[in-house]
Amino acid sequence: MPEPKLKASTASARTDRLALIGVARSGTSWLGHALGKARGVRFYYEPDNVDADPKAEDVAGRRGFGPYPMIDTDQDAGQFIPLWDLVFSGRLPFAHRGRSKLRPAAQIALRLPRAMRDPLVRRAASFSARMPGRAECIVVKTIYATFSLEWLVARYQPQVIAMQRNPLNVVSSWRELRIPLFDLATRPIIRTRYIEPLGIEPPDAHASDIARIAWHVGLLTHVIAEAVDKHPEWVFVTHEDLCDDPATTIRSVCDQVGLVWTDDVARFLNDNNRHGEGLAPVRIATEEPTRWRQRLTDPEVNEIEEVLGCFPTRGWVRPPVTAS
Repeated sequence: MPEPKLKASTASARTDRLALIGVARSGTSWLGHALGKARGVRFYYEPDNVDADPKAEDVAGRRGFGPYPMIDTDQDAGQFIPLWDLVFSGRLPFAHRGRSKLRPAAQIALRLPRAMRDPLVRRAASFSARMPGRAECIVVKTIYATFSLEWLVARYQPQVIAMQRNPLNVVSSWRELRIPLFDLATRPIIRTRYIEPLGIEPPDAHASDIARIAWHVGLLTHVIAEAVDKHPEWVFVTHEDLCDDPATTIRSVCDQVGLVWTDDVARFLNDNNRHGEGLAPVRIATEEPTRWRQRLTDPEVNEIEEVLGCFPTRGWVRPPVTAS
């Protein structure tokens, strides 16, 4: 198996902070949970997945959060600043370790008026970061920071791992799990900054579900691809490499970002290499690269490829040479 395409980290990136990015269903959960078993790591699973309720798209973000925020500066960030401050302090409270649901007290605190909340959270984050027993490294997995990556990296200076998965697998998984599309096709700032320059309008109301999903996946991977191109120092790894040889690939990732492999990582990979469904990172690794063949018909594959073919990277972060 060829070595995963990994890049060295920049000197300015903090070795105690790591952000794992990718579109939903690209393998970020699997890799994130595995890295969370490395020595001295505390893993946060989608801490920014707050108030992302597809049944309330018209009010998404009303309370300061929401899916796919567009953040360029601290002035745009709102309540995401105290959220991420707490995450990277290593002390963000969860209802259960490894899950993204905040404890009720934390939800209330993050929704206080800014004048009250920000000083409180800054003091809490600063105090928490100095407390004994803090993890040596904070690993954060996010699928919602796609339009906030430059701000996130500039403010918190994490090392970054970007993940990619065959878009046929991504699209078919989105349909199977009913991943919400939210307002990506209609939000004015996204349309102005990304959709209109690309000249790739979303499918109309009569389009199939598979076409609409493919368009959204194409847009998100395009934005991540642009960020990866700007940052050749970011680590890049594919879901296919993970499936081909999970242990070798994750050891390589650990080496690149300065994490220490442990027997717990190997145990996690072994214990989770079994049949599973839904969002849990449990799968037979060797079956995953061609999973789309059981989920998609030939006409659906053609429809997806036609939609994705309009985007510069055709639904990939980095198109493989063999991709058509």
